[in-house]
Amino acid sequence: MKESIGQGRPLSKVQVASDGDLLMLEAISKHVPPACIDEVLEQTGSREKRRRRLPASGVTWLVLMMGLRSDLDIPAMWRHVCGVVHESLERLDGINPPTKSALSQARKRLGPRPLRKLLLKTGRAMSAGGEAYTHYKGMPMVAMDGDKYKVPDTPANDKAFGRPTTARGDKVLEGGYPQMHLNRLMAVGTHICIEAIIKPCNTSDHETAPKLLKAARPGELVLWDCGFYSYELMQQACQENKFFLGPVPAHAVLVPTRPLDDGSYLAKIYPSPNHRRDDRGGIVVRVIDYTLDDPALVGCGERHRLITNLLDAATYPGTELVVVYHQRWEIEIDNDEITTHQLDRAVELRSKRPAGVVQEMYGVLVAHNAVRAVMYESARSIDIDPRRLSFINAVRILRETLQTMRDARTDRLPMLYQGMIAQIAAARLPPREERINPRVIKVVRPSNFPVKKPEHRKWPQPKKKFIDSIVMLN
Repeated sequence: MKESIGQGRPLSKVQVASDGDLLMLEAISKHVPPACIDEVLEQTGSREKRRRRLPASGVTWLVLMMGLRSDLDIPAMWRHVCGVVHESLERLDGINPPTKSALSQARKRLGPRPLRKLLLKTGRAMSAGGEAYTHYKGMPMVAMDGDKYKVPDTPANDKAFGRPTTARGDKVLEGGYPQMHLNRLMAVGTHICIEAIIKPCNTSDHETAPKLLKAARPGELVLWDCGFYSYELMQQACQENKFFLGPVPAHAVLVPTRPLDDGSYLAKIYPSPNHRRDDRGGIVVRVIDYTLDDPALVGCGERHRLITNLLDAATYPGTELVVVYHQRWEIEIDNDEITTHQLDRAVELRSKRPAGVVQEMYGVLVAHNAVRAVMYESARSIDIDPRRLSFINAVRILRETLQTMRDARTDRLPMLYQGMIAQIAAARLPPREERINPRVIKVVRPSNFPVKKPEHRKWPQPKKKFIDSIVMLN
């Protein structure tokens, strides 16, 4: 009897079309179960009516591989999905691998809906966690933010997503590539994406914010930046029993109606100046007006305002909420993880058609969630915050393990998986608290930030804890 590899497959004369379940990525299948992929294919009507050599489940794994191995071309990714040993043995049996155009057509048949459904179905399951770093006083913390991704310069992508523009004197210049705008809702403690909305590049955050907020659960604390500030969004949060915390734009009018013991105060926000004049339709909010007194911190001596519907100052002191709000930067860090480390491409996405772009982006997010879920599992094995583990190390270890597990004997898979968990857990980062870096750029290009210079290398560090540098202004 012939020895088997991977999921019990024979060493030769394998017909992939005979069983799509033989196609999977064992290294992430714990967090993206094959049964879940089958379910979303059924729900979206994407299951093939007849047997194909490129079944829908296998193509779904291919799209996930695109989010994990952006350094490979599509045929090489398919080899990794099938197993390199398996593909080599098929060659010996005279079976040619699918062509690049066949893989492209298979992706087109699959479409983007199953990948979006897969993100929504697995994201919530992966984000579940009851550790202290995922909650603030019993409230799970989630964050909202947007980012842009360059897509290939094709007429279809240009028409669907548009390009960023900038002004140079009287001239309006377009960006070199079309870009898509992605808004996400992310679990702060685990960096798991819960909801994501893809729009053209010039879409405002306000357009997608209500749908992102809808994806948050009652009782969750939503962190957002001042770009999301709006009466309608805060009204929605109050109606849906969700809590919010975010900065206030400089133009916002917030007249104190009642001072609180911690130095914050209650005020009302209104849908319009006329409503404010007549005191109609106001929402009671709490304003935290503060500054920082450590010269090493950005914003030292400047006035900062946060707004929240957590009105009880005794239960939720203002200085604590200032510290909590700064965890919103986790989603900024996560944006960088995806673009700089996971994708690491000059043009982040590779699909030439809009539907392929949407499909690929959701695949990238599911793959990112899988990496983060494995990191969470690794962190729990040694009882630390998963944000203390190196993301780029986890990506590298996972990429190495993907193929090792794909070609391994079935009985060795648990051991290889645990080895992967241990390797990821070994790469610990120093604590981020009380450390800062200058906001500068290395590459000279139009930017709001200065160019990095030698004096930025040994940047002055804070002399006390962040919470001790907060000074309430009222």
